[in-house]
Order: sequence, then C-alpha cells, then structure tokens
Amino acid sequence: MDVIFHIDEPSKWPVLLSNVQHYQEWLQAQGDNSSVEILINGEAVSQATSDSDIDLCLLARDVDIAVCANSLRQRGLAQDQLQGGLEVVPSGVVELVKRQQAGFAYIKP
Repeated sequence: MDVIFHIDEPSKWPVLLSNVQHYQEWLQAQGDNSSVEILINGEAVSQATSDSDIDLCLLARDVDIAVCANSLRQRGLAQDQLQGGLEVVPSGVVELVKRQQAGFAYIKP
C-alpha cells in the first residue's frame, strides 16, 4: 500500500524515521514495491537543510521526499540549502491532498 508520512514538527523526526524504516522492512518482507513518500513542512523543514544532523540523502534513494516551498519561504530558506535528492513542491497541503486522492495512506507521528 502506498503511504505518505507527514512531518511538521522537528521533535518528531526520530519517530518518523523509525516508522518509515519499519514500514519499508515490512514492504520488503511482503515483496511489495509500494511507493513511500515523506512530506516535510512547517518547522520540520529546518532539518532538511544540508547543515542538519539528520541525513536524508540515503533515505531519499528509496523514499520520495517532498519539501513545502511555502514553509521554506516562510523560514527564509532557499532550495539550494536543502540536502540532495529532495523535491520541492509548491504547497505541502496540496501535496498531501493529491497523494490521498491517489490512494496513499496518511501517517503523521
């Protein structure tokens, strides 16, 4: 089953990353190649920058990671400050709606 994980609070990163890992392990055990996406908006975008101690580059190989442009702009962050492999979407809310309309399950730790 396709799933989108949503994070908007920096304190939730450890839980979100653990949830994603467990879900990916389950998918692999099932032989399931469903899509997994993380949508980052709100205060959590600050941990998507290249100077963050959270390394999203390895995760981005197996997971689509979308970052809200509105949240970046509100925090004075530029796209070139982000870690590699992340996609900037115009609106995090719209991305969530589009994915849910496409049948993605929604998880927010």
